[in-house]
Amino acid sequence: MVGIIKTERLLLRKWKEQDAEILYRMASDPLIGKGAGWLPHKDANYSKAIIRTILVDDGEFAITLRDNPDIPIGSIGLRIGADQKRGIFREDEAEIGYWIGHDYWGNGYAVEALSELVKYSFVDIGLSAVWCSFFDGNDKSRKVTEKCGMMYHHRNENLFNSMLKEYYNETMVRISAEEYFMNSKSHK
Repeated sequence: MVGIIKTERLLLRKWKEQDAEILYRMASDPLIGKGAGWLPHKDANYSKAIIRTILVDDGEFAITLRDNPDIPIGSIGLRIGADQKRGIFREDEAEIGYWIGHDYWGNGYAVEALSELVKYSFVDIGLSAVWCSFFDGNDKSRKVTEKCGMMYHHRNENLFNSMLKEYYNETMVRISAEEYFMNSKSHK
């Protein structure tokens, strides 16, 4: 996979250990973790460990502004392959997860980053479908996925999040390559 993806306003790049303090400041916000399904980060060392063990994976990107690529404003990641317990059955499909730091909400950055990663998934990688999910009550993520052309597929109900020690419901949305290319042609 590519190491840098550019949009009009954003640069998606690999996470670096030097990002740990900034990641901690954003990811310690309970609103961010709750919306993404994880506990708030407790300190910069914990954030550094997350960078080393999770965000280092291929397909994980720090979202930065093009005019300030040293400062992450969020995260987006692409996980390719089946996840049958979530209702993704094909190896040539992927799920995208993302979040934007609270200070950067309302600027369209999530839509811009997600749109570009969806495009990358179909044009550069050749995947057959891309999925996203959002928890009940997360209207911001629902709106982001709708703006990116994703449509309702199914719900996963009464799942248990062992990290948060609570049950939750999630809506799974997707867009196929065929739908993406059909929509792209109709917008030209």
